Amino acid sequence: MGTRSRPLAIVALAILVLALPSIGLAGNPQTTRPALPGAKAKVRPAVVSGPALVPGAAMKSIGFGSLPFGPAAGTVVADNPVSGLWDFFDSSTNGELDYPLGLQAGATVWQIDVYGYRTDTNPQNWTLWDEHPADGNVYGTAGTVATDAGPGLVHGTMSFPSGLVTATGHNWLVGLAVTNVDTAVIGVIVQYTLPSLALVPISPVRVFDSRFPGFGGPITKSSPRTINVKDAINPVTGVVTLSNAIPLGARAISYNVTVTSTLGAGYLDVLPGASTTVTGSTINWASGATIANGGLVTLGTGTNERKITLVLGAGTHANVIIDITGYYW
Repeated sequence: MGTRSRPLAIVALAILVLALPSIGLAGNPQTTRPALPGAKAKVRPAVVSGPALVPGAAMKSIGFGSLPFGPAAGTVVADNPVSGLWDFFDSSTNGELDYPLGLQAGATVWQIDVYGYRTDTNPQNWTLWDEHPADGNVYGTAGTVATDAGPGLVHGTMSFPSGLVTATGHNWLVGLAVTNVDTAVIGVIVQYTLPSLALVPISPVRVFDSRFPGFGGPITKSSPRTINVKDAINPVTGVVTLSNAIPLGARAISYNVTVTSTLGAGYLDVLPGASTTVTGSTINWASGATIANGGLVTLGTGTNERKITLVLGAGTHANVIIDITGYYW
């Protein structure tokens, strides 16, 4: 399963290395920053190591976009919008600059390779820790590694020979811990395996009905609706009858979707979490039809845990009802 994604990550790294001589010193194009205090040499490292491959693991790359670089005036700037890239960490600040690995609960992490760019000759420390997305509390540190010495592209590897299982309801984050010079974070490659899914059948529960007050009304074209599917509701009144009918840690659901009061021929796609890109059709209808269909969909993670998104791909509007018949761990 993982071998198909490995060439993409390695190609991304190769592109990055070839691009180093043309790296500019401009800051994030969406942020105004002071001018650099002087010229800084652009250094192409003599050797850049790709990650050692873990047999049987899938590979995921994060970042490896264009490279903003420069002083940040004593501030930490996270979540750079350029290709999901991390930003730089300024010399006058201590703290952290982190980014979630984006792995679902129960995934096993085997190795993380981190790549950055720095201006002096010292190594950079990187840390992996467990943090709850709701409150930002750090629950544990899994590993710390020093990169190669700079200046130029630096690389560090954290290995977990026995595997590190991601925590339910938490995010594993990787990033800078403390630095004393300008450092740009370029990308991360994580190698992991996913757990096997087990189906837990349940008596059908209704979790969403757009016809009731408080559920947002019909789904309309160009207005995706992200909904929480964790609570069961009364199918007659719409009042919550059971909280956490779909428990924390559930990773996918089997469901039945019904559309009614449809206006215009159309179709609906049921997507994981807050995804909004239509990738297929879950159910199709003619104008004025009431019709149902069953399906399976993975749930979101982090802030989108136990959420799905309904996207009307064609048609004007439709009322949508979601019943759940089971969930996967």
